[in-house]
Amino acid sequence: MLRAPRLLAATLAAALAAVVSACALVEGPDAADSDDAAVVLRVGAGPDAETQLLAHVLVAMLDFEQVPAEVVAFADTRDVRQALEVGRIDLRPAYTGEVWLESLEHAAPPPDPRASIAGVREHDAELGLVWLQPRFGTGIEEPPANATFAFMVLGPPGAHADLRTVSQLATRLSERPEAAVCVDREFAERPDGLRAVLEAYSVRSDRPFLAADPAEAVVAVAAGDCIAGLTTATDGAAWRSGLRPLADDLRVFPAFVPLPQVREEVLDGDPGVRRALIPLATQLTTALLGSWNAQVAAGEPMPKVAREAATELYELAGRRVGPPEDE
Repeated sequence: MLRAPRLLAATLAAALAAVVSACALVEGPDAADSDDAAVVLRVGAGPDAETQLLAHVLVAMLDFEQVPAEVVAFADTRDVRQALEVGRIDLRPAYTGEVWLESLEHAAPPPDPRASIAGVREHDAELGLVWLQPRFGTGIEEPPANATFAFMVLGPPGAHADLRTVSQLATRLSERPEAAVCVDREFAERPDGLRAVLEAYSVRSDRPFLAADPAEAVVAVAAGDCIAGLTTATDGAAWRSGLRPLADDLRVFPAFVPLPQVREEVLDGDPGVRRALIPLATQLTTALLGSWNAQVAAGEPMPKVAREAATELYELAGRRVGPPEDE
């Protein structure tokens, strides 16, 4: 099956690159040993910008409920998971497909978000780790968010802005045999990568494909050199450039649903924690996360983007909070 998008470190580094704000993260797991650790919840974050942004969103939402919290940054995503298991952090933004691969050691994470979430919830419940339950809708404008692979096309007034699904892209490619698609070289060479997609969507393999990493694919699609390019559905650079993801309607790509994951005793110890986390679990969409990543990619301060994002999630959940604090 396809290798997870969040484990393709070299491929995704450019796609998720963003300017991290001067508002300092707590650096490394040893920072959790400070005098305030007993009263301040520790929110783990991996090295990529999207995970750090989501961690800041969680901190902001906890602040709305008067629950003190801080971000603890790790250099490796696997270290975040280990720290959560042993209690060195209290919660984190987690991705279902990532846990399927690294913790369940499953070679083929399910493409169905419902199945992806159900499997990790059942597994981690035995470890005292709770995944908050999302709402289930359809499309990028409804929850849950899915940060998996995606073919992106240029939105209006782009020539192919009418495309909504990969099946429609396949039809367009059959009509335009000269049109190129930008695909990461490593993904193109894997038998369970591009080949699997082409077979599922009945696309001829002898058509033009341009080797391009996610950052290059975004530029090429925006310039009209490629009809579509492969990156992740929440790639901030792509959203900033006006690209939008096509729905994987045949469900070839594995689901990578971002959700709050929290230690059970922390969730049970303060009702404010559950109240704070529910809006992210139930309201986060692919489109929202992509738009926030775009703001960070444009250089906006991450804590500012995160607090505005947390406010938006609260309002979508029917709650009201005060205006964002001055940065």
